[in-house]
Amino acid sequence: MEPALSVVKGVTRLRLRVKPGASRLAVLGRTHLAEDLEAVALAISAPPEGGKANEAVVALLAKAWRIPKSRILIVAGATARTKTIEIAGDVADVSATLGAWLASLPVV
Repeated sequence: MEPALSVVKGVTRLRLRVKPGASRLAVLGRTHLAEDLEAVALAISAPPEGGKANEAVVALLAKAWRIPKSRILIVAGATARTKTIEIAGDVADVSATLGAWLASLPVV
């Protein structure tokens, strides 16, 4: 199983599985994708049109992690439900913080 959190070329990356148009805005937990990949499942109330869902993803995670939205960048899957984001900052600090956050999430 490939973990959701990784460090690639000195940048911290996180794989997400987004459910746009949901009735609530929430981090649901860790999930397993068919490709034997782990991802963080998110419920987003914004519709998947005009980048609204992507903006909601960034806002939700920035609030959860208490960091500026400008530190989160969607680098893959902008028009797909499975996305990869990069989180700017010191790789060791970001990886440690997000690793602990991931460990606290339930498996869904």
